[in-house]
Formats: sequence, structure tokens, C-alpha cells
Amino acid sequence: MRANAKIRGYLAALGATILWAGNFVLARGVAHEIPPVQLNFWRWSLALACILPLALPRLRADWPGMRKNWPYLAAMAFVGVAAVNTLIYKAGQTTQSLNMALLVPTAPIIIIVLSRMVYGEPITYRRLCGVCVVLAGVLALLSRGDWRRLAAVTFTPGDVWALGGAACFAVYSLFIRNRPAAVSIEGFNAAMFAAGLVLMLPGLAWEAAVLPPPVWSAPVVAAVLYAGVGCSFAAYLLWTKAIAAIGPVPAGMVYYSLPLFAAIESVVVLNERIALFHILGGGLIVAGILIATVDRASGRPGLRPLKAGSCISGKKTDGEC
Repeated sequence: MRANAKIRGYLAALGATILWAGNFVLARGVAHEIPPVQLNFWRWSLALACILPLALPRLRADWPGMRKNWPYLAAMAFVGVAAVNTLIYKAGQTTQSLNMALLVPTAPIIIIVLSRMVYGEPITYRRLCGVCVVLAGVLALLSRGDWRRLAAVTFTPGDVWALGGAACFAVYSLFIRNRPAAVSIEGFNAAMFAAGLVLMLPGLAWEAAVLPPPVWSAPVVAAVLYAGVGCSFAAYLLWTKAIAAIGPVPAGMVYYSLPLFAAIESVVVLNERIALFHILGGGLIVAGILIATVDRASGRPGLRPLKAGSCISGKKTDGEC
């Protein structure tokens, strides 16, 4: 039973990663048509509208837990809703797509380091080997088989914004497993989405007063719809379930596959050709994830993020954390 739960957790992390990869492909072209806070605000407004029908029936049962844990909810809303995507959209205005893809894999690395510092999780030799193999695959994809392309990369101020976004996502993924057991997944996400929208209001007002209004073209509307329904509503539900089932480090390793799926979706959406470096990079990424997350003795996911019936905080629960 626990093995099946872990498999579902890995599949949930994979589904979220695929959705986020699509967001990278579809949204990277609208950075100059809509300001970053406004794009993020409308994205999460749509996500909140999607999740409210699921969360409202649970509101009475969830409300005491929400009120008791409001500082945690507010902090998670800041890093996971208000900050992370605003920083990434801001980075898209001044940095190249290659730079963005190079910085994506830093989030799982940050998760591994913070998990060691906060929870004392070991950084094992197998996990380090998996990270190295995955990074080799990412570099193969980004260099397109020509390592000289990496040496020619120039970094811009937008890369700092991208690193900030990666750090926010890492912090969110690390602490999401502390979700209060008294709050359902639907209620937790609805509260976090709503709090994040409130936290974005000052930035939204500043953009409206200082910057030109957004250009609501068909690509912009499509990007907001996909980001709101797919990358915010569906992906965050999947990611929350994945963290609860397998923990932040294994889920972070799955997140390494984002450049692979971004490349595949670029072929489908942008009609780009598949080359040998796509196959080589994708194979290395898959192999690295398996090395870091699968117990070689049993052939099953080998990390145990949470004990059954308990949260990381030590509070006994009857359901998932």
C-alpha cells in the first residue's frame, strides 16, 4: 500500500513538472506584453476561481486550522504564489531562455542543502551521483551538443531574478510538507492562493500607475489561461500531493526533468526538430533521477520522507500531512 502511495507521489510530481514545462514554453514569449505582477495576479485569480468550488465545502472544517496557522499560510503564499512566478516573469524581460533553463535545476540543489540544514536529511553518495548525472543531461540539452555554447553564455541582471525565483520555489517545496493536518489540500491551496493575491496588490497598483497597460492579445490570453488552470490550479495540487507522499527531495529530483519536457514540448508546439543531443540529455536526466530516488535493492523509491500517520512536526494525524 505504501509502495503504491509512493508511485502515485512520483507520478504527481511528474505531472506537475510537465505542466510547468509547458508554461515555460508558452509564456516565455509574452514577457514584454504584460507586466510580471499583472501576469502573476491574473494567473492566480484564475487558479483561485478553479479551486473555490472544491474548497468551499471544506471551509467550515478547515477554518480553525487556517486561523491557527495563518503565519505559516501567509509565508507559503508569499514564496509560493506572490514571489516565485513574479520573479521568473520579471527575469524573462532581461535574460535569455538558455540562461533561464540553466538556472532551473538550482531549485532541487537548494532543496537538498536546506533539507540537510533544517531536517537533517543525509546527502548520500547515491543522491550526489544522481545529481551529477542529471546536471550532465541538462547541460547536454542546453549546449545542444556543443559545449562551447555554455562558455559563450553572458549573464544579465535578470539572472538574479531567476535565481530568486528558484530559491523561492525551493523554500516552498521544503516547507509544504508541514501543511497543517487540520487543513485539507483544497482548503490549504485556496487559502494560499487568496493570501498570495492580497500580497500582490501593492505591486499590482504600482505597475498600473507606472507601466503601460498589458496588451491582451491571443497569445497573452492563452498564456494566462494555461498558467492559471494548468500551472497554478492543477500543478500545485499535484505538487502538494507529491510532497506529502514522497517528500521534497525526491520530488525535487523529478523536477530536474523540466528542461527535458520543455524541449519535447518545444518540438510539439514550436515545431523544433529532435536531435541526438535531445536523446542523450533526456536519457541522462532519466538515469540520474532513477539513481537518486530508487532503492537498488528493492527497485522501489527508497526515500522515506514521512512516517505513516505522522507529520514532520511530530503531530499525530490520521491522514496525509
